[in-house]
Amino acid sequence: MSPQDQVNLLAVVARLIGGWYVFAGAVALNAWRMNVFMDRALEQLTLKPTDRVETLRGWTIFGVGALTLMSGIFLILLSPLAPPAFLACCALQGAYFAWAAKALPPKDEAGRRGRRASTNAFLLYLGATAFVLGCNLVGLFA
Repeated sequence: MSPQDQVNLLAVVARLIGGWYVFAGAVALNAWRMNVFMDRALEQLTLKPTDRVETLRGWTIFGVGALTLMSGIFLILLSPLAPPAFLACCALQGAYFAWAAKALPPKDEAGRRGRRASTNAFLLYLGATAFVLGCNLVGLFA
């Protein structure tokens, strides 16, 4: 396999990963949209404002979803903006998990499973970020 074939294969893999994160970002943004809808409905039913912690959690879902979607698009395009977008998303997710460990501890087994699934997804995203940084080192985004 020639060096050019290797770079072409790397580009295909990068674009597939990018496609996955476009999908994942769209799913996260849809979850945020549904979260906002439910919060507004509950506010109208109970006549109580949404808890500030829950509001912050919702905006974090929006931020992570938007950054995930953008990072996927940038990766599909092999844009030099892909590495910074992946790093920004990692920073936001990491900050959220550090905050949520104290502010939103899981209350039951379902909550613990959900937190574990989110943590696993974050670890997978960290691996994808390492891949993107490696692609940047070999000049894929030049």
